Amino acid sequence: MKKAKAIILAAVVGVFSMTAPAKADDKNSDMLMGAAMFPVKVAGVTTAMVFGTPIAITRRTSVRIREYTSTFADKIGGHEHFPPNLFASLWSVPCGTLVGVSEGVYYGGKNAIVHGVEKPFCTDSFSLGDLD
Repeated sequence: MKKAKAIILAAVVGVFSMTAPAKADDKNSDMLMGAAMFPVKVAGVTTAMVFGTPIAITRRTSVRIREYTSTFADKIGGHEHFPPNLFASLWSVPCGTLVGVSEGVYYGGKNAIVHGVEKPFCTDSFSLGDLD
């Protein structure tokens, strides 16, 4: 009779131990999560580089052109009037484009890498967040 009780007890303990969740070590789960997220992070950074860099170039260029037009127009008569803005734009558009493209390439790549590794496919990685 003792042998039968021991077998039944062993079977019950075995059934309950099979349904209990496995306890994983934190180091191993972090490593597995990092390994599983690696392809997602690579895809996020690559996509953000391809699509986020032109967005950053466009945003930086428009900001620099407006900034330079206002600054140059103030030097020749004031930015609140049309003629100084017109003449200032002859010089501010090429300068703003040159500076904006340079900054856009830099910040587009930087945002893609920095934000794309932390949170893949977030708006900041595509340079859609606040301008730095």
